[in-house]
Amino acid sequence: MVSIVITAYNVEQFIEQAIRSCLAQSFKNIECIVVEDCSTDATARIIEQTENSDKRVRVIKNEKNLGAGASRRKGIEAAKGEYILLLDGDDWLNEDFIEALYKRAKECDADIVSGGIKVVRENGAWEATSYGNCITEGMEKVTRFWGEKVVFMNNKLIHRRLHEKIPYCERRFIEDTPTIIKQLYFANKVAYVDNTGYNYRMQAGSLTHRASPFKYALFRALCAEELITFFEEHDKEYIKSIPLAVGYAQQIQRIREINPTEELIVPFNKEWIDFTTAIIRRLR
Repeated sequence: MVSIVITAYNVEQFIEQAIRSCLAQSFKNIECIVVEDCSTDATARIIEQTENSDKRVRVIKNEKNLGAGASRRKGIEAAKGEYILLLDGDDWLNEDFIEALYKRAKECDADIVSGGIKVVRENGAWEATSYGNCITEGMEKVTRFWGEKVVFMNNKLIHRRLHEKIPYCERRFIEDTPTIIKQLYFANKVAYVDNTGYNYRMQAGSLTHRASPFKYALFRALCAEELITFFEEHDKEYIKSIPLAVGYAQQIQRIREINPTEELIVPFNKEWIDFTTAIIRRLR
C-alpha cells in the first residue's frame, strides 16, 4: 500500500482536486490521509464530503493550527502504507504517477523514488522538470538532490522505515530540507523516474512567497545548522560536498545586515532562541 498524506489549510478552491487526483490513481492500493489544519474557509466541509464518498480517505482534524511540519508528521505517523508520498492541499497528481514510482521502487529495491515536477503558475504558464531515469548510491544520493533545479520532497515515494528513523521536521517553514537530506543519507539507494506527474501550483499569496527576508534567513540558518550537526556526527565530508558551512555563514550575515528588531523577532521567538543558542554553542 501507498499512503498519500495531504495537508490542508484554507485551500477550498483546490482541495477536492487534490483528493480526487489521489483516488483516480491507476495504482489502486492507496490510502489518502488528509490532515485538516483548522481552516477558516470551506476546506473542512469539502474534505468531509469527499471522505464520505470513498473509504480510502481518512481525515485527521487538528485541534489547533499546527502548520505544515507538525501536520505532516501527524499524517505520516497515522499512515499504514509501505511507502508514503506527501501532497500539498493545492497541488495534484497525474493518474499514473504513483504507479510509475511504485513500480520503480520494487524493480530497484529503492527506499526513495523520485519523479519530476510540473510547476503551474497562476497565469496558466508552466514548466516541467524531469530528472531522468537513474539510480544513485553513496554520497550521490545527497549531492544529486542538492543540485537539482527544484529541490522538492513531495514528488517522492519514501519507504516508511525512513520516516520512522527520521521523523518529519515540525517547523512551520523550510521543514522539507532537514528531513529529506537525512532520509537520503540513510536510504539504501535513490531511484529516479522520468515522469513529471506531480503538479505544483505556484501562488503569489502562498506562505513561501509571503515570507520576509528575515524569516527566510532565520529558517535557512536553522536548517543549515541542523544539517551541519547531523553530518558532524555521521560523515563530515558531506559538509563540504553540499556546502552547508558556506550557506550557514551567508544566512548569519544576512541576519546581521537586517539587524532584526523585537517586532521582527517576536513571531519567531522560539526559532530565534534556537538560532542564538546554536551560535553561542559553536562559539564555545
